Amino acid sequence: MDGHRGGHGRESGSALGSVLFRLAVVLGLAVLIALAFLVHPLPESPVATPSSAPSARPSATWERSEAGGNGGTPAAEVTDIKGSTATLVVTLAPSPTPTSTPTPTPTLPPSPTPTDTPVPTWTPTPQAPALTATAELTTSAWLETYTLAGRVEQGSYASHVTARQEPYRVYLPPGYDEQDRRYPVLYLLHGWPYDESHWDVLGVDETADARIVDGTINPLIIVLPGADAGGLYVTTSGGPGSFEEQLVNELVPTIDATYRTVQTREARAIGGISRGGVWSLEIAFRHPDVFAIVGAHSPALSANRAPSYYDPFVLLREPGVAGLRIYLSAGDADWARQATANLHEALEREGLNSQLALHDGGHRDELWRAHVGEYLAFYAAGW
Repeated sequence: MDGHRGGHGRESGSALGSVLFRLAVVLGLAVLIALAFLVHPLPESPVATPSSAPSARPSATWERSEAGGNGGTPAAEVTDIKGSTATLVVTLAPSPTPTSTPTPTPTLPPSPTPTDTPVPTWTPTPQAPALTATAELTTSAWLETYTLAGRVEQGSYASHVTARQEPYRVYLPPGYDEQDRRYPVLYLLHGWPYDESHWDVLGVDETADARIVDGTINPLIIVLPGADAGGLYVTTSGGPGSFEEQLVNELVPTIDATYRTVQTREARAIGGISRGGVWSLEIAFRHPDVFAIVGAHSPALSANRAPSYYDPFVLLREPGVAGLRIYLSAGDADWARQATANLHEALEREGLNSQLALHDGGHRDELWRAHVGEYLAFYAAGW
């Protein structure tokens, strides 16, 4: 009996010791595992480095979210920091959608529109209302009834200066077609804003024809160049590309090649009215080798804005001017009178051959028509 109990006791003690041993091993392993975790914590997710530059990828910004901390909505917040182990809770705030704020369009003051207004070298001076050329034609019964013994032709020439055909009228004396002879030539320039018909309206063809028929003057050819009102005639003052070049280098050679002219300076004269008077002076003073006689009737010298090298008051000192025969005329009520008289005085001071005639009247067709015969007598003297 006792032996049975002893053996049973030993078995029981042996079993208990085995259980305790196993429990100790489990506890030891648990402790070892726990210590391993404490010494080597599980790796965390990598933390992005703060950056102030904007990035296309979301970036976590390390920042405490505490009362009294920095305000605003951080790109990432760190919460629940416990001891040495941090749990990173990344709250990605939605990127704000950029709001397109309309930029106010600046209101600029209107820029002045550039006007391509050519600076004229000659400014027409206001004058009494001018009668039209067609109306003036009927004021003289003599002009209406006179029949020319010579004839008038309308022609044109190719101008390289204007790249177009330029018109002219030419009066041919009686007997031009029957006689094989050459004639001196008178170039007469119209006023502004007329054309090549201006001198014809004033009766120069009829007056010259009648004087030739009665023997008062010798036969001559009269050329009336045309020039448009707003072109070279008023926008240039001389030199290359001007009306001067057109007349001297293009028209004169055309007339000499087309008609039987005496091709010497002594057989050429040039004259003009108002703006045409300024041109006649400028051209003759600069080309005394082409013209020996020049006349200016009410020349618009006071309205002339030419550079000094094209100004008759300066050009009169050129050596060749001394060989010219010069005639100036104006009306007593003519706005061109004073400047015309001033030029005459300047010519006389230089000892030049200048004549001045003052007539009754203003700067009008009536003045010039009344004295066409006198003008012609001056130009044709010696021919």
